[in-house]
Amino acid sequence: MVEGKLAMVEKLSRSRVSSTQALGLAIALPDSTLRGETVSTLTLTALLAIGLFFFLRASGKDRVEARLYSSNRSLEEMGSALRSHLRGRGYQLQSTDSEGIATFAGEARASAGLAAFLTGLAGLGLACLALVVHTLEPQWGGWPWMLMLASPWAGWYYRQRNQRPEQVRLKLQEAELGARLWVEGHRDELDVLAATFALQERDPDEG
Repeated sequence: MVEGKLAMVEKLSRSRVSSTQALGLAIALPDSTLRGETVSTLTLTALLAIGLFFFLRASGKDRVEARLYSSNRSLEEMGSALRSHLRGRGYQLQSTDSEGIATFAGEARASAGLAAFLTGLAGLGLACLALVVHTLEPQWGGWPWMLMLASPWAGWYYRQRNQRPEQVRLKLQEAELGARLWVEGHRDELDVLAATFALQERDPDEG
């Protein structure tokens, strides 16, 4: 608690309170107040650490969506372009059912850049946590900084969760002006597909 009161003296000294008055206020300050500040700081830091953990955990979540698109291209042109696009991204036609839904299977690719970003983000968060613990418990020495050694886990977890078999299911239909495409797959894959062919997303209730 001595360190806490010294810190309080320093803070008060920076204001317009004189050093003597600051020392007197710090001595008169009950230890329970300092303990309350410590508990509050640790609680807030723990909540932030929990939030960071769940953010990193969500990076490996399987985000499969179904969307409906429209295109000005003809049915034949769109079908040929879709097959070439998916083949170029490592997908192969697996099956076609009676409803005309084609299933393409491939391997999801983990982004090296995103893995590095998540590792750096985890390292920064753990460094902040270590700094708070080191400030509140200086007698622990440099041990809190060992938390940063866990930061590579974030990149490893992301790569393990995103390097997996993936499927894209689609159904192509003729429309009044061009073609209509229903597609189901990973959100990132659908975003790439829409950007590549300049597709316009439509309300699924229309399909």
